[in-house]
Amino acid sequence: MEKYLAIIKVLDDMDSITQKQVIHRAGLESDSSKELFNFLVRLDIIIERNLGAKKVYSITEKGQRICTYFRLDDDGSIFDGTGIFRID
Repeated sequence: MEKYLAIIKVLDDMDSITQKQVIHRAGLESDSSKELFNFLVRLDIIIERNLGAKKVYSITEKGQRICTYFRLDDDGSIFDGTGIFRID
């Protein structure tokens, strides 16, 4: 669940960025990232759009509500001590 929330938080902070950028900013491994993104898209938490030759991702209103619920807008939320999410 932390991986999903890390992706949601990055997209809440930055709109319309590539999967690679999200994975880097969230401090995640890219090996299972496609599955994570597909799951969030199917749940309408994030959206995938084509921007030229690139696919970019943005958060939906539903995703923003999740951020509020889990207080992901706070700098020191649930990610304290996990090592999954790092702030650059």
